[in-house]
Amino acid sequence: MANIKKNDNVKVISGANKGKTGTVISVKAGKVTVSGVNVCKRHEKPSQTNQTGGIIEKEMPIDISNVMLLEGNTPVRTRIVREKGKKGVRTSVKTGKAV
Repeated sequence: MANIKKNDNVKVISGANKGKTGTVISVKAGKVTVSGVNVCKRHEKPSQTNQTGGIIEKEMPIDISNVMLLEGNTPVRTRIVREKGKKGVRTSVKTGKAV
């Protein structure tokens, strides 16, 4: 189970897009789509949603293990800390603060 959710700020730590940052658009089956990262050009036929068609730029998913959650501007590892009778909270391993 990864501690990355939609709308989190993340940094890419490996691969062709290493060093880029962005917000998570979606999380599905061990893959994340990050805004402005891993952008590919796709040829699309005209349809009702895209009436002109042509070449569009689209963010493609990358593996969830290649990104780290950002706390401020620093990437941090997280763990879930549970208090008695409460739901778990994502906390930074280094600082112990809730993310």
